[in-house]
Amino acid sequence: MENKLRSEVQQQAHEHSCKLLLNCYIRELALEKKSDIRINPNTLMYAVAFQASGVTLTGQLSYYSAMGEHEYLSMESGGEAVHYRDLVRWIICELSGDESQEASSDQHGMPKSAMEMKRSLEAENVHPLNGNTGRLETAYARDFAQKVDNSVGNLTLYIEQAAGLDIHDYRTSEQSLLYGHPFHPFPKNSKGFSEQDVQKYSPELRTSFQLCYIAVRQDVYVQEWVDDEAVMDLHDLLRSHVEPMLKEKSEMYGLLPVHPWQYTYISQLTEIQHYIRDGKLILLGSAGPTVYPTSSVRTVYVPAWNCNIKLSLNMQITNMIRTNSAEQMRRTLDASAYVRQHDCFGAELNTHIAYETGVATCAFDDEELTSLLTIAYRPIEFDIENTYVLSSLVEAPLPGMQSRLMTMLGGGRDIAERWMDRYLACSLLPIVRAAGEKGIHFEAHLQNTLVTLKDGLPVDFIVRDLEGVSVDEELIREKDRGASDLLFYSREKAWARTSYYFIVNHLGSLIHVLARDVNVPEAHFWKRVREVLVEELGRTGNEYVQHLLTTEAFLAKQNLVSCLRGISQTPAYVPVSNPMKRIGSEVRGSRGIQG
Repeated sequence: MENKLRSEVQQQAHEHSCKLLLNCYIRELALEKKSDIRINPNTLMYAVAFQASGVTLTGQLSYYSAMGEHEYLSMESGGEAVHYRDLVRWIICELSGDESQEASSDQHGMPKSAMEMKRSLEAENVHPLNGNTGRLETAYARDFAQKVDNSVGNLTLYIEQAAGLDIHDYRTSEQSLLYGHPFHPFPKNSKGFSEQDVQKYSPELRTSFQLCYIAVRQDVYVQEWVDDEAVMDLHDLLRSHVEPMLKEKSEMYGLLPVHPWQYTYISQLTEIQHYIRDGKLILLGSAGPTVYPTSSVRTVYVPAWNCNIKLSLNMQITNMIRTNSAEQMRRTLDASAYVRQHDCFGAELNTHIAYETGVATCAFDDEELTSLLTIAYRPIEFDIENTYVLSSLVEAPLPGMQSRLMTMLGGGRDIAERWMDRYLACSLLPIVRAAGEKGIHFEAHLQNTLVTLKDGLPVDFIVRDLEGVSVDEELIREKDRGASDLLFYSREKAWARTSYYFIVNHLGSLIHVLARDVNVPEAHFWKRVREVLVEELGRTGNEYVQHLLTTEAFLAKQNLVSCLRGISQTPAYVPVSNPMKRIGSEVRGSRGIQG
């Protein structure tokens, strides 16, 4: 019986991973390989030819997604079911012979304005390709395949051990993101964790543990807070553990919390051993309250202190090393200060920000070493009993089931429409107002946003992780010129972040899930979004709203292509057709924003 169950779980993880890989490939390469990718929205039949491998993938969709988040009934090649490793191999072969997208994009019908913004976003990026021709390096291809394997293995474990667990509050929602980003080729990759580490530290398995702590001598200890009221005194909070170890030296040291995995890792580093011998660092071991890893893995929720702590982990979650650089932390604190000073959502009663209020680290000469120990504090000021991470609500407890959100609502189209209307009022509209009136933009993707529900309906919307804030340099007031240059971007670049993270990533997946679960086309809910924006445009004349209604396409990250080509830090982009442009009559004109 156990073997049969394991086999079923493996099949579910395998099929989900095939869906991710194929949806990424179709979205990211549809313009370049128009003749090789055919999908019929009416018959739900599809065919994808991989010319380099001489194979054609065919099958039927169970749901056609206008934004590309298709659901599949079947996936075959030559009458045989397709394995995810087949897909990996075909994709790698197909991209190995490609020339760079820059050379061919204009030939494939990309809207000129989207093309211009794409070039603007990527102009400063130097892609580490062979001769910059777009051909894959063998090391990137091998690494890509290994990360897909790692992600599938983790997903299998999560489905086996945690699928079906309910979510009923903030903590359980943070620990229920089993499947992850729907447009990433390996969203559950955690390269660097051993099998035992995965069991101990994965939030998906509802784990908890104590943090470890390091005492840092004051001459190399650095902390910065947005104001005096925000300061967390770890000495006071951990006095019973720290004072017996430090004794009369207690006041000579500041304290840093460290993830247990990171603690083991850094303890073995030669440079750290040198600082320990000099008395600049003292390893204090594990102590303090129980913490719960959240959906980002390296950020932990500390109920006893009513905060989250963004820790450093020198390992890959998805495709990025999760340490906290000096630049990232500078951006975070400067963004917290700037957004507070400008009372960003002051007029929005149901829209809030989870601020990072402090950063602590070591002042080592080696910045890379410093980033291994840098952490940020984020207090919790919302209702933990009724607040949820959006990314967990849109997931299903098992592939093929309806989303947790629709299960919570327990109804059909009417309640889904009411939910969406309430949600747009406290999320989309305040975000476009902040952009239009104050030039403040957020990376408000599904994992960076929370919603508080009452009787199932949204009453509060919360944005977090302010490292992603960008400010339109054209709207900076003279007195703000002294703020960090790290926050200021051209209007096009700032708006591209908002339009991708909130419109494409966030609303795109939310609408897909609602439409799929109530069995209507996604256009049904995009029409409601459009109606809300038309009304807002008539009331405010907001140029960003006008852009949302009139642009031909939005730009989306090419996660698959960027991972394969080793450019995840400076990703490539692809235009995704604007569903609101196709619905109803056009809003006349466009001003101020390209795209």
